[in-house]
Amino acid sequence: MPSFTQPQSDPASDTPPKLQFPPITRDHILNCSYDAWFPKYRASCIKSRIIPLSPEFVNYIREDGIILADEDEAGSDDDVEWESAPSTIRPPIHEIESDSDDDDVDEPPKLPPNQRFPELHQLIKDKITELGGAVAPKLNWTAPKDAIWISPHQNTIKCTSPNDVYLLLKSSNFITYDLEHAFEDCTPTSNPAADQSPFKPVLVLRSYFNPHTAMEFRCFVKHRNLVAISQRDLSYFEFLQPLKADIISRIYQLFNNKLRYTFPDGNFVFDVYIPEGEDEPLSRARLIDINAWAPHTDSLLFGWQELLDVEVPGPIFGVVGEDNAKDQAASIDDEETSQDEEDEDFTPELRLIQKEDPAAYNFSSPQYSAHKLPKDVVDASMSGEGGMREFARKWREMTGMENVANWEASGKD
Repeated sequence: MPSFTQPQSDPASDTPPKLQFPPITRDHILNCSYDAWFPKYRASCIKSRIIPLSPEFVNYIREDGIILADEDEAGSDDDVEWESAPSTIRPPIHEIESDSDDDDVDEPPKLPPNQRFPELHQLIKDKITELGGAVAPKLNWTAPKDAIWISPHQNTIKCTSPNDVYLLLKSSNFITYDLEHAFEDCTPTSNPAADQSPFKPVLVLRSYFNPHTAMEFRCFVKHRNLVAISQRDLSYFEFLQPLKADIISRIYQLFNNKLRYTFPDGNFVFDVYIPEGEDEPLSRARLIDINAWAPHTDSLLFGWQELLDVEVPGPIFGVVGEDNAKDQAASIDDEETSQDEEDEDFTPELRLIQKEDPAAYNFSSPQYSAHKLPKDVVDASMSGEGGMREFARKWREMTGMENVANWEASGKD
């Protein structure tokens, strides 16, 4: 297990030491873009469709005000939890009189999305249907989780129409980050061409499902070694404690078999979801996102200084290409077999919220967790060898969860 040490602070200064990250290149940020890695790892991901965005669409997202499509979508969404009056956010388009001499030229009225970019609007509609009628949207890196308050689907990012997608994207500050600030932490390189690697905005639509937030984890990779795993939902779940070994095992299998020797960078962060198993408590881990090894990535239950200081026993430096990935992996496996005493049982540390942890009772901490697990469900999950299945059944009963995860089955559409 990696050795984590608490950073020493200067008692005479209240200013924390500045974190010393390796250079963060523009290419590293682009490598973490969903469209860059999803085609390679899609068999381990939620079913997704990627739509390149036109300049007109990006300008629409950046504009103030919210104008939604004006086409009649009545009857296209039978399970909307609430409905407001027509033209929910769309203000009336009319001429506003002004006394200013600077307003001699009238601005043309802004068109709704279905008239402004009709092909893209129709493509979004088609992809939603293709993915089962309900999707979770995001751009290259970020999902609009900060805008769920405006969603017509009970504090979720569930979207069943293009208008749902537009409403979330235009109401989100997180989406603004993707468009305006994604490369702010980057270090200039000696290669000007690398500093200007093209950024192509994309809309990602993922098949929507209701996850058990307790089974979401963030994983930290340093020099191609999995060094740390953190619970993502900062709530206390008693049933996670006896599953720690299984959780680490499932995540390590995904990392070692899929990511370790094929992701372009040696340092990165990835998020996983572990569904319940059919014949065993846990199924295989599924890849949800890949994030940069950078200050803007939330380190959750770890401190970035801890992660930067951790000693990796077998660091692998540089970029491992796909062509020699398998040979590299085989070489590493042979070396580990012959040097068991040196590298045996290198296990990443998994940190979970403990019962006595104050964060477990700070209900304002998990900003985007819509559900807490009731005690009776926890108790049911701890009874007998079928505990996890009982837990899942209880959860479905309480939340009315009908959207089962739609995972990619192969590398084909």
